Amino acid sequence: MSDVSRGVAGLPAPHADEANAPIQADAESDEAASDSHSDYSEVASHTTSLRSSAFDYTYENGRRYHAYRAGQYLLPNDLEEQDRLDMTHHVFRLTLDGELCVTKLDHPQEILDIGTGTGMWAIEMGDLYPSADIVGTDLSPIQAEWVPPNVRFEIDDASLEWTFPLQHFDFIHARTLAGAIRDWPALLGRCFKHLKPGGKVEISEGRADFFCDDGSLAEDTATHRWLSEFRRLAAPLGFDIAPQLPDMLRDAGFADVAYAQKVVPLGTWPKNPALKEIGRWFRVQFLDMALEAYSLALFTRLGGWSNDEAQVLFAMVRNELKTSRIHLYTYTAFVTGTKHADAP
Repeated sequence: MSDVSRGVAGLPAPHADEANAPIQADAESDEAASDSHSDYSEVASHTTSLRSSAFDYTYENGRRYHAYRAGQYLLPNDLEEQDRLDMTHHVFRLTLDGELCVTKLDHPQEILDIGTGTGMWAIEMGDLYPSADIVGTDLSPIQAEWVPPNVRFEIDDASLEWTFPLQHFDFIHARTLAGAIRDWPALLGRCFKHLKPGGKVEISEGRADFFCDDGSLAEDTATHRWLSEFRRLAAPLGFDIAPQLPDMLRDAGFADVAYAQKVVPLGTWPKNPALKEIGRWFRVQFLDMALEAYSLALFTRLGGWSNDEAQVLFAMVRNELKTSRIHLYTYTAFVTGTKHADAP
């Protein structure tokens, strides 16, 4: 098995479930892989998005990027990216059995959502906690216009000093900020200062890596080539930050720090029905949206690839992963902590 198929730096890939047993592949999915993409196409046809075009933007390789503090974030913010963010939200909820977070909350009154994206999480939290005031911040004005009365959005850069009062929030949530935050200790320090004593923080990330337990990712595949190049270019940017976050939260002063991972297969190859459903949605999100969103600027700006070269590779990866022959999976990771009641 190659280094890419085994995991980071040649170490064995982490096993795919809490019982430390590899995910069992569905043999019927493998047999049907060569002649049917029906499950992929069915989910792809049901994607929807929230629309917003309130500000000017910058454009590169046919994709639109945010104008506020341009270049701070490598991912686009166009309609295709908004679709991806909404589907990512759906995948996160599937991994959490429909919940919006792993943190147990007791009537929170002030909630902050950092990097709110389309605002879907903040909107649904507003419905769930109608007595709470919820603010979502982001670099891009791509949020819905019609929101619950207790939800508002602000264009802001969380890496700068915050204008919110100190000890103000009961709960601070951030999702998929990896690659956008240059100084995580500073961000977590701000979270600590602006939480009330007893307040809670939750950082959720999709692991920016893929794993394979059974050798189905061969070295001569386009997927192997893409993953090798992605790892090489993304490593200095901290895209796979989740495993480092628990120590960072402790250093920032948080107590009761916990780390949890949920399996996210890429495709319908698992035998387990719940994992198969998660994989069905995640494959559409990844192949139609995330593959290019996460890779294009990375490959062309930092890797020296032309747009045409990158697009050819992406197309080959899509063709390989629309079948169920390659058994890749990743994780959603959730890191939580509490500001003790006697903390300043």
